[in-house]
Amino acid sequence: MAANKRMFFRHFFLELFIALRYLRGQGRTVIFNLGTRLSFFFMALMVYIMVLVLCVFTGFQKEVHNSLWNSGYHVVVSRQPAGLPMRNYKEIVGGVEQDEELKGLTRSVFPSVQLNALLEIDNRFEGKGVRAIPATTEELRTGKLKDYPRLVHYNRDYLRNFNDGNYVLVGRELARYFGWRVGHRIRLFVPRGGVLTRGIQVREAEFTIAGFFRTGFYEFDMNLLFISLPSAQRVLQFGDQASEVIIQLNDLSQLERVERLVRDGLPKPRFDYSIRTIKQEKGNFIAALELEKTLMMIILSLLILAGVAGIWVTVHLLVKSKTRSIGMLRAMGLPNGSITIIFTAHSMLIGFLATAVGGSIGIFVANRLEAILELIEDFRDAMCEWVFGACNLRPLIPSNIYYFDHLPVEADPNVIFGVAVVTLILSGLAGYFPSRRAAEVDPVQVIRNE
Repeated sequence: MAANKRMFFRHFFLELFIALRYLRGQGRTVIFNLGTRLSFFFMALMVYIMVLVLCVFTGFQKEVHNSLWNSGYHVVVSRQPAGLPMRNYKEIVGGVEQDEELKGLTRSVFPSVQLNALLEIDNRFEGKGVRAIPATTEELRTGKLKDYPRLVHYNRDYLRNFNDGNYVLVGRELARYFGWRVGHRIRLFVPRGGVLTRGIQVREAEFTIAGFFRTGFYEFDMNLLFISLPSAQRVLQFGDQASEVIIQLNDLSQLERVERLVRDGLPKPRFDYSIRTIKQEKGNFIAALELEKTLMMIILSLLILAGVAGIWVTVHLLVKSKTRSIGMLRAMGLPNGSITIIFTAHSMLIGFLATAVGGSIGIFVANRLEAILELIEDFRDAMCEWVFGACNLRPLIPSNIYYFDHLPVEADPNVIFGVAVVTLILSGLAGYFPSRRAAEVDPVQVIRNE
């Protein structure tokens, strides 16, 4: 094995040495010749842009998917027509929990009550959604509610009594809008039985704000309130009933499979139940994210192809300028394959160095991009105030568009490695075709013409 490796390096040592020599200019102090420098610069710039954009886009996608995960429920089973109470919810929950195939796919299964309510604010009413789901004593004690959105602020005493009293969790944005604090009391008007029908009886209930949650979606945090399932059953006089059963998944890619398994396991008659998924409710948003990712990859691929075209031009010009050297090498007995290896290795060396430099700078800048943007904003604002006196400029990345409290950046090693491999392969192909032409040079004709 060791002997084979030594033979391999000995066989390609001359080709690699000549390829490295061609990277240099004519002078001893020049690292690269002009064409190589230009190709290296543009290729490194393309890789830098691609890595930087992919880091930001990967972080953005992850943050959006986390927000989507927190702001919606994956599979929801309800009665037909919508709004009818579900008396046998324990049977459905037990069926999902006992299904061996679903056990490894689902994270949790629980009953829920969802209804519309009127929130009284300064003698006026605003419509809000109310969702009631269960929470265990251990979850309430630690403040880590498994199936609720992430809590950002709460009162421990209120949370411990969450199942026993009239307590509510509100979105952080809703609390900011109305100036609420933990402990503030709000008044809700809810339909008795949880269903809006003709001749409905409305019940008035006062709730104490136990804490604030944040999902990452502004509309969700502004329009939804969370209470405990026992509180909802008590206030609505709902008894031991629910309006739907919610199933949370471990992996959203298994959504269609879980939906099919849940539908097959429903009590008969199955047409009495309806199933909706997060993909159906937010399908357009998910499709828009996928389209955005596809378009981004197309644009970045065109950038890499532009850099590869520069390498191709460089190798092509190098072949033309080194025609005499190629003829001498052929006359000295160097085979056609060695000539091809020399110029292919030359282009791959350019691609490798450009990928290493551009990728390293891209990762470095991506990890400090938020600080860099803040410095640019401060410099811009200072210059604007110095020139015009007073300015009211928008931030470079407004946080209220996607409701991020930071710039999401993530350097995914798999993505960056994929970019490096593709760049090296394309660089090799860019040098291979001009090298084939160089290998076909007739040494006799070259020496005669020179």
